[in-house]
Amino acid sequence: MRRYWDSSALVDALEDGRIEALALEKEQFTRVHTLAEVYSTITGGRLPYRYGPADAAALIAELTATMTLVDLQPEEVHAALKLGEKLGVRGGNVHDLLHATAAKKVGVSVLLTDNFSDYANLADGFTIAPP
Repeated sequence: MRRYWDSSALVDALEDGRIEALALEKEQFTRVHTLAEVYSTITGGRLPYRYGPADAAALIAELTATMTLVDLQPEEVHAALKLGEKLGVRGGNVHDLLHATAAKKVGVSVLLTDNFSDYANLADGFTIAPP
């Protein structure tokens, strides 16, 4: 199954072997920026644990080694921002908008996240599900 992973889903994959196995399957996608989001989350102080920078980088590299890393071209970001205005996207929800834009770009059937409400009005051609 073609899946797109946001950063919350990838953090889940680092914590749960079943989810990690899904992440390592073929046809898994995420944005390049997601790697930085995961790094920030697992090296910061918001979780009950914290990885050191070298360990975090190694874990992220291993987890995403077989994923297709999607990037958006400037014109795709501009179009997404214009659409975001119509959808009422504000503040940090812009990151979710860009995840949704990348997911649509690669034609996934599902976007995996823990943050369902963030994608409530952004799913277009795919479903939102927990990992």
